[in-house]
Parts: sequence; C-alpha cells; structure tokens
Amino acid sequence: MSQSREAQGKKALLVFPPMQGHIYGHRWRATESPSAPLGILYLATPLIKAGYQVRFIDFTVERLDQEGYYEALKDPNFILISCYSQAFYNIRKVIHDVRAVNREAVVICGGPHCNETETHMEGSDLTVYGEADHVITPILDRLLSGGSLDDIPGISYIQDGKVIRNPGFHFIEDLDAIELAPFHLVKNKKYGYLYGVKFDRIAGMMTSRGCPFQCRFCTFRRMKFRERAVAKVIQEIRCRVEEGAKYIVFLDDNFLLRRSRTIEIMDEIIRQKFPVQFVIQGRVDLADYDLYWKFKKAGVIIIMFGVESANQDVLDFYNKNTTVEKARRAITLANQFGIITFGNLIVGAPVERYTHFEQNKKFLREVPLDVVSIHILDYVCGSPLWDDAYKKGLISENEILVAADKRLSNFSTEELARFQKELTRSFYNNPKRILRLSRKLIKILGVRFVFKLIMMFFRGTIYRSSNTFHGAVAKDVRM
Repeated sequence: MSQSREAQGKKALLVFPPMQGHIYGHRWRATESPSAPLGILYLATPLIKAGYQVRFIDFTVERLDQEGYYEALKDPNFILISCYSQAFYNIRKVIHDVRAVNREAVVICGGPHCNETETHMEGSDLTVYGEADHVITPILDRLLSGGSLDDIPGISYIQDGKVIRNPGFHFIEDLDAIELAPFHLVKNKKYGYLYGVKFDRIAGMMTSRGCPFQCRFCTFRRMKFRERAVAKVIQEIRCRVEEGAKYIVFLDDNFLLRRSRTIEIMDEIIRQKFPVQFVIQGRVDLADYDLYWKFKKAGVIIIMFGVESANQDVLDFYNKNTTVEKARRAITLANQFGIITFGNLIVGAPVERYTHFEQNKKFLREVPLDVVSIHILDYVCGSPLWDDAYKKGLISENEILVAADKRLSNFSTEELARFQKELTRSFYNNPKRILRLSRKLIKILGVRFVFKLIMMFFRGTIYRSSNTFHGAVAKDVRM
C-alpha cells in the first residue's frame, strides 16, 4: 500500500455485507438473523480500547435508503468488511461505492472467503488472513502512522499498484484471551429471527471456534477446533443476562462435540439458575438420555441439527462422518424431553436420484422433527465441493457461488426447487406435527404465543423461511 496514503483519523466502520441483492429502501429484503455476526463484532473491542470510534453496520438487517447508505460510507477512515463467498458480488459493490464517496478510506477485508481462497479481495487496500482479533489494532495503527507493513504477517496489500503478500496466517490458540464482543453496538438492530419467529432480547455466544470435521460443502476448513474455558463461558452468560438477555444462542460450529465439556457447562448453568433460555446447534452424533435431561433442566428450548440427508450414501458423499440412525435418535430423544428441534436438509448432491428424494420425504414423515429447512446444494468457492467441480471443468473460476444444476447433479435447479417445495409442504401438512409443536410451545411460552404461531402457519409464512440465516421474516411472531 502506498505509504503516502495516510489515514487522518480514528474512525472505523465494521461492515457485514448483504447476503441478498444489494438494493436500497423499500425494495430491501431482510435476511433472517438470530443474532449479530460475532466474527467481525469481536474486532470492535480492541479497536474501541485503542481509542477508535467504531460503528457497525449489518446490511442483512439494516434497511438504509440510498442517501443513508452513502452517508454511512463517507465518514470512516477505515472500512472493515467481513467477506463470505455467498456475498462476493455484493462485497465488490460495497467497495465500489466506498471509492465513489470516500476515496481516502482504507478498505480492509477478511473472513471465510479470504481465508479459504487465500486471495486478496479485489478492490480492497488490505486483506487479512485468519483470525484478526489480535492483529487488527496494530494494522490500523501502522496505517495511521504511515509506517511500513513489511513485518506484519498474514496480510496482503497494494503497493505501487501490485499485490504484496506477507506470508503467514493468524490463528488464536487461546480463545480465553479474546475479549467479549461489545453488544452495545448492536443493541437496537433487528436481530432475533429464527425460521420466521422473533425472539426478543436474544444474544449470540461462541464457546468454541473451528470444527474437526471436513464436510465437502463447508468453507471453514482452515480453523481447527478450540474451546473456551467453561468458567469463561459462564462468565459471559452472566454478563449477557445482566445486559438483559432473555435468550442465548450458542453459535459454535459444533457445541455438541465433546460430551464431558457440554455436561460441565450445563451443570454450571443449572447450578447458577440463570433466568435465560438457550438455543444450541450442532451435529447429531452426541445424543444420550443423561445429556438431554441436563439440556431440559438447564433451559435449552431449541436444538438445531444439520441432518443434511436421510440417505447414507449422500451423507458419505458429503463426508459427514455420521449416520441416518444417529439423526433419528437425536431428534427422537430431544422430542422426549419436549425440546423443539430444527433440522436442515440439502437436496442436489450428484449421487441423488428420485429415490433419494422419496427417502427424505419418508424420513421427515416418520421422525418427530418440529421445524425443517430444505436447501438446494450450493457449490461455494473455497469448499472441497467447489474445488472438485472446478478441477473437473464443471464450473469456471469466476463462478463463486453455484446452485446445483444439470452440470452438477441429475436434476436442473428448477427441478430441485420443486423437490424443495414439495418436501417442505409435505412436512408441514401434518396436523400431528403442528399439535406436537404447539404443546411444546405452550409449556415453554404460553398459549398467547402459540395462537400467533398458528396464524403464521395458516398464512404460509413458514414456507417462505428458507433457513436460519437466509429467509423471510415473520415480524409479528415474538418469543
């Protein structure tokens, strides 16, 4: 980066990009978000402590008109963007807009897309590779002073019109050294939506980072699994409760990975009697009676499972390292304890035939799952799935995100969309399922909420909610 281009102030804007189309005003469409995106929010705390004025904009939930959007980009000296392959083209549009209204701003990119592709984000001034929690303040300080970037590892930057890549990758071994995200930056933003249902006063938490599994569709391969100390987890729960949280969602890639640690956290929550309820997500592998009894006693009301498929050969293709029977057992056991279960399924794997679709329908008809989200398989740049398809010449280098189609599966995207819709309608056109979910909700939340939820079902709102992070929003149903 040219050292003549010094920033003249300490104003930083953190940006989470739009996952839907990059539009403004009344045409803007919300993306469903249970809580703030913690990855980029963690960067705010060290910057605030270093004297930077920090603002956070999450374009998935903030409805800015065009004037307000450009106004937000005019003021900052530094604009930090969290990069996901799913938002690649929107990120490029944001960078273009920054250049149009704020030529002096330094644009810094990082996040999953940069980590997995290990490429400099086109249009940015600097790209960080890995976890930037500990390095972001030194980078901004160096840019502010006009010093050299040569000795900062794990970054790429523009210098004399060329991309310079400093070797290295930032990886934080001790998660307990990371300071808590500053939730005052997101206090009034429209979070709390989960499959079309609004949870008031919900806070997100991470008790671990990374995942030891290597699912073929995943773009989070570089980060090995690490855990925070249980005492630190409990400390943050207490902090969020004191801030007024009514619900806490654990956003770990896999909160259920290690049984002994999960039980230790649940035991401490039970002992301290926190006045808060929990939403957790994870794989289906860890399911036993004693653990789920502790979930119920600790106040876990929802478990979100990545079921993916009811066909073992499809799970094997995805390299899920689990079985259909484990999914069946986990869902059944959660139901025995009155815990609401959310399941994600994917259609469009190249090994799938029509019989696989029928087996998915049969599985969903048999298991006591409460809410389902059906997705068409995406080939996301940075995932093993995308890499394999690219090497075979099935997709091109500039196709960053590709939905399964005739090139990549036995069905067209339109056919898969019909399967998706049919599976969803078949699942919800089941009075027993709705009655079972209603009984659970009455015990947890009371009759008034259940009445609102039933109205939502009749209006069909639930059908338009595609998944936890991308879907329609039912703003009138609150928990």
